[in-house]
Amino acid sequence: MSALDTELLEHREARPGVVTRVTQILDVFMWGSEFMGLDDITSVTGLPRSTAFRILNQLVELDWLEHSNRGYRLGARTQGMGGRGTDHVDLRSAAAPIINDLHLNTGAVAHLGVLEGGTVHYLDKVGGAAAASVPSRVGGRHPADRTVSGRALLACLVPEDVDTLLGVSSVRHRKEVDLVALHSELDRIRKGRGIAVVPADRCVMGITALAAPVRGPHGVVGTISLAGRDLPPLQAVAPMVTAAARMTAQALFPQHASPMSGRGDGRLRAVTRHATGA
Repeated sequence: MSALDTELLEHREARPGVVTRVTQILDVFMWGSEFMGLDDITSVTGLPRSTAFRILNQLVELDWLEHSNRGYRLGARTQGMGGRGTDHVDLRSAAAPIINDLHLNTGAVAHLGVLEGGTVHYLDKVGGAAAASVPSRVGGRHPADRTVSGRALLACLVPEDVDTLLGVSSVRHRKEVDLVALHSELDRIRKGRGIAVVPADRCVMGITALAAPVRGPHGVVGTISLAGRDLPPLQAVAPMVTAAARMTAQALFPQHASPMSGRGDGRLRAVTRHATGA
């Protein structure tokens, strides 16, 4: 084999294959905004503009993506696949009345989220008129290390799993995660019975947020969070969020609930009355 043949072979081996390039593009929508432009996609993936444009057009033709004047977004075919076992219907049904009660009794915005890779995927959001004050949306995804819901979920994992998840997501987000600081924060959350808190003075929008994990018989399955500008004192609200997470777990896994679980609704109402002064 000549030197030229060797160089050409090495070039072909180094060039990512079609499946890899398609995956790189689809990953952008898993970790980024709902709508992404061509420049955004080429910036994140590092693919040549012409290559990305050609693949995007093919994905649109096959319904993997949709294209409008707002940019590209996931299409009907990906949404159909997402409905097969990954829509968390049971979790959403179990949590719906509970997070609705949290909102009604506090006036704050309540969320239900799950951990998917290194991100939090928001399954539900209840906030009424207050919803617009909190920058989140149902179906949205955010890096887990940057959100109170994500930290509550990450604190349920062993440190090695946290490193693995965030090591993958940090590459996709083109950012570095300060793992030392994060692990210190996660340790504080574990010692605080799993409650993650971001006080208003640490948020540029002046929003206080806190989250508690929903624990199943085989590990954490989700998180319930509360966010708002005029929350009651944290020492009063934290038990409410913890109780809501516990009640959701009891509704989702009734066969594993304790004999006292039937008192869950009364517990949340009692905690709510104490926090709001009702």
